[in-house]
Amino acid sequence: MVTEDPTSGPVAPPPWREVFRGRRGRLTAGLLVLEALVAVQSLIVATIMPDIRGELGMVQLYGLAFTAASLATIASIPIVGRAIDRFGTRAVLVPVLAVFATGLLVSATAQAMPVVLLGQFLQGAGGGGLYSLSLGTVAKTYPDRLRPRVLALLATMWILPGLIGPPVGAAIASTLGWRWAFVAPIPVLLATWALIAPVLDLVPRSSQSGPGLSLRWPLQLMVGAGFVFASLTAFAWWVPLTVVVGLAVGIPALRRIAPPGTFRAAPGQGATAAGAFLLSVSFLAMDAFLTLMLTRVRGLSLAEAGLAITVATVTWAGGALWQSNRAGERPLGWLVGVGAVLLLVGQVAVASTLWLQVPLAVAYVGWGVVGVGMGIAFATIPLAAMRVSGAGEEGEELSSVLLMDMLGVATGAGLGGAAIATSDALGAPLRTGIAGAFALAIVAAAALIVITPRIPSGPPAAPEPS
Repeated sequence: MVTEDPTSGPVAPPPWREVFRGRRGRLTAGLLVLEALVAVQSLIVATIMPDIRGELGMVQLYGLAFTAASLATIASIPIVGRAIDRFGTRAVLVPVLAVFATGLLVSATAQAMPVVLLGQFLQGAGGGGLYSLSLGTVAKTYPDRLRPRVLALLATMWILPGLIGPPVGAAIASTLGWRWAFVAPIPVLLATWALIAPVLDLVPRSSQSGPGLSLRWPLQLMVGAGFVFASLTAFAWWVPLTVVVGLAVGIPALRRIAPPGTFRAAPGQGATAAGAFLLSVSFLAMDAFLTLMLTRVRGLSLAEAGLAITVATVTWAGGALWQSNRAGERPLGWLVGVGAVLLLVGQVAVASTLWLQVPLAVAYVGWGVVGVGMGIAFATIPLAAMRVSGAGEEGEELSSVLLMDMLGVATGAGLGGAAIATSDALGAPLRTGIAGAFALAIVAAAALIVITPRIPSGPPAAPEPS
């Protein structure tokens, strides 16, 4: 593992051009293109899904298209993380790209909604694998002083997709047809492979044999999570039983995959994984329902509500860029704490606009502050995981933290949706259900602040070989 000393004192951030220097710069460019491609595709799918439903019907399966992708991601992240340690990035990249491309083709040629679900499942598996592979490659290949720069650049890859993804998806669907929105990324995948392939020898492969790669625990976790999250928005007698079954199946698998000490936020990698989970729970429990609040409670149009998402996309990137200049100067736990405090302050501001007498401008400003906090904390947590990962085990250990991030995404959106479904079933106003989701977000942010002192900055490491 190529590292430098992150704790010997303040380290001046390197110039941005250094991450694009030489053959490693070609690898950087390829990773950024992959990140942008996955971002654009996810936003396009969200945009064109109404057209897909209009042609194929079965509206009851609408939400499951997104659930299928999320569940596949939960399984693929730990599988790919372990695989790159055991087999190397060169051997893993082509199968992961192939799975993603197959998902695109299955969705593009679907004649029924269940086939679209299969395509989305494969895209989720490929997208989660690319996420794990990209950050594992950063951990294995880049010295510590360059990692914050690369992570910040990966964050900025969501700005342009956030701005152009929805209109591009709408334009393709209204002209060529929604199927072409799944075909268009395939040439980009091939071009990215051609860009990265010649420099994959830069990524070291683990020299440790280790135990065999088991598929049981990731797949068992996916099944358990599927039982839980598919039940949360229902309001029926069988829901508690289904949730119990899902937890009984999923928790033993999660204990096998998550870093030791995750459930009690033990200092070190356990606290880092717990922090990733709480951060995503906090963000998604509000993000998933923000536009619903702005349109159904405050009466804005969808376009007006969408501006809040655009603002947060830009401020998120700004927070990540700020973090990349401080990661060599400040303890990483301190940086996560700064991000968590900003997250909490912004969320309280947004939640206050549930009351009609609060000006709507507070929601936009508050969500912009949330974006800054997320940019700081979200970029810092994987950096903390990288710094304490064992040599040759970066992919497996980092993927365990990324898995907790994905579980947080599903949990925040799932429990927030359950709050809204429950209020609807009880005949309560929509504002009550949204308030329950926002309360969950605020509690999770407060819990994250409490555990940030346990997040490691990393031990002293040997300097990068010349």
